[in-house]
Formats: sequence, structure tokens, C-alpha cells
Amino acid sequence: MNILMVHNFYQIGGGEHTVFANEVSLLRDHGNEVTEYTRTNDELKASRIKLLLMPFTTVWSFKTYREVRRIIREKDIEIVHCHNTFPLISPSVYYAARSLGVPVVQTVHNFRFLCPNGLFFCDGKICERCREGKSFKHALKHKCYRDSWIQTLVVVNMLRFHRLIGTYKKINCIFLTDFNRKKFADIIDVNGKNVFTKPNFVAGPAIKRQEISDKVVYAGRLDDNKGINVLLDRWMSVPPEYELHIYGDGPVRDRVEQMTSQYPNIKYFGFRPQEEMHEDLSSSLCLVFPSILYEGFPMSIAESMRLGCPVMASDLGNHGDIVRSSGCGTLFSPDSDESFISALEEIKRENRLFSQKALDYYTSRLSPEENYKRLIEIYETCRNNQGSYLCR
Repeated sequence: MNILMVHNFYQIGGGEHTVFANEVSLLRDHGNEVTEYTRTNDELKASRIKLLLMPFTTVWSFKTYREVRRIIREKDIEIVHCHNTFPLISPSVYYAARSLGVPVVQTVHNFRFLCPNGLFFCDGKICERCREGKSFKHALKHKCYRDSWIQTLVVVNMLRFHRLIGTYKKINCIFLTDFNRKKFADIIDVNGKNVFTKPNFVAGPAIKRQEISDKVVYAGRLDDNKGINVLLDRWMSVPPEYELHIYGDGPVRDRVEQMTSQYPNIKYFGFRPQEEMHEDLSSSLCLVFPSILYEGFPMSIAESMRLGCPVMASDLGNHGDIVRSSGCGTLFSPDSDESFISALEEIKRENRLFSQKALDYYTSRLSPEENYKRLIEIYETCRNNQGSYLCR
């Protein structure tokens, strides 16, 4: 196939960027002709005019519309696959593709279509008021996007306009989990022929573990939303024979370093090469994932499964759903020491079983081979169904 992959890069990298790069490489490795259309938010720093026009171009970008139509014609594109269109590319990319009869697929990485900050998170806790109330008054009141009323209003106007004209009902959507898909039932038919579920994937062979020790690994941003404070609070009640290894950096680093000096069984490594962290993870009891966000499909969990390492996660959102459905580990209540210790003891007791289930889930769902089969199947279905969606 001739495929156009579309992505708007944020100024700070993240999982969406990794998934975009991985899928581009995966498609090329299997002989597909892939053209990339990308923009970066650095453009806003370089041009004052673009910054001033952002309230309008976020809703509709004539630049995107023209350029994408030109690429489709020149490269004979058969399908357009979008990962992130916010804020510079805009939903105009969907209409550029539709105008030329080319199916468009949107991988839904977060909750941006329903929530201006894309997280369902406000004032330190889960919040779905904009989804449940079908209004964005709460988001405007709390300045949910970048703590700015003006920037939140820009996102709200984009969402209101495209809901009004039915944009999100005119595209094919790939959700990473069923948990995510069900949240969108108010704006699209989540059981429709144009809605699919496909998880992220990680490259590399599945690795069966040999020896393990009583250590637990946290790998991620040191941010309160990611649950690092939850983890540190719970760890104070953990027996001293267990050891916690922390990788990453962020605003909670000072507390992590303070706890490291107070508790000999906590070790902080900062940013380290991925290979080094994976080596540590491969001989650990588990990856601990204490996030208090819903999350998307965390790449660290996928990597852990590839290494046959069980996962111990907070019983919340996608990570809780992934662990529960795969059987690769245990769940704990974020605010309970007893629940945390019970989960840790179960991880140790059933480690071999959880490890095998993690490997099985990776092989059947998260490997490049299985992911490629599913992606091409989705593309073919979208091409076959395209006629029914063009007339909307």
C-alpha cells in the first residue's frame, strides 16, 4: 500500500511519538510505501503570526488541507493514517483525504475529543465532567488546558465546531483498548464498522527470564500524576527485604532523592540507557505502575511483557484493564498500604505464572508480527467501507 502517516509533534516527546515512529518503521519493513506528513509545535515559537492564528488554525488549517491533497495526488496515497493532529495539523486533514476519496484512520491515543486536556484529570483526580455533562463549562472554569483560559477556549472551540459538523463520525478510529473505546460512546458509534481496537506494540523478541531477585522497578516520569508519590507513600510500609529501583526524572525528583537517603531499599538511577533499564527489569519481581491517570496504552507495560516481567499496577484505567485482561500481574488500591503489600506478596508467590502470561500476551497481541497483521486488516476494511462514509 501507499500510506500517508500524519503526526503533530509536541515540544516534549512522549509515547505517541514513539508509536508513530514504530508504526512507520513496521510498515516500511513489510514493503509498504510510507510518506510522512509531520509538523511540530516548535513552529509556534519560530513564528509570531502562526501563534496569533492558532485559535483559527487549530479548528481548520488551510495549509494542511492544501498540502495533504497535494501529497495524496503526487504519491497516489491509498490510506491516510493520523496519530496526532493537534494543534497545527487540525481535523482539516480528514477532509483533505475524504475530498479525494481516500479513507482516513485516526489512532486515538488520549481523550482529547472528549476532554480539553486529553487526560480526564482535574485538580489531582480523575474527572469526566466534560464527557458526562456534554459541555465544556467545567474545563473553561478550571482552565484545564495548560492552566490557561484562552488556550482552553481554543481547544473547546475546536471540539465544539467539529462535533457540530459531525467530523468524528466521518472517520475510522483505532482505539488502543476497549476501555478507551467505550468512553467515546456519546460522540460516535463505538460498535460501528469504522471503529477498531488495536494495542501498541514493541519491537524485539520475547525473552524468557532465568533468575529473579526481590526488586521492583519503576520507570517513568517523576510526576505526581504518574503515581510516584503514591508509590513512595506505600513503599514506607514494605518489608525491608524488597528493593525499589527508580528510573526517570521530573518535578518529584527531590522527594525521590530524599527518600533514597532515608530508606536503604530505595535506589534512584535517574535517566539511564534503555538497555540498562531493561536488563534490570528482566531480573525483577515486577514493573510497578502506580499512575493515577487513566493512561493510554503504556509502552513500559508492553516492554515489561516482552521481557516476561510481571506488572503490578494501580487498579485504575487502562493499565488496570490491561493487567486484569492479560493476567500478567496484580492490582492494588492506590490509597491502601494493605492492598499494596498484598499485591506485592502475590507477585512474588505467583511470579512464574504471571511471567508466562505476560509472554503469552506479548506474543499474541503486542509483537510486531501480530500488530502488522491487525493494522493491515484495519486498512483493508477501511478501504472496503469507504464508499458508505464518503456520502455522509
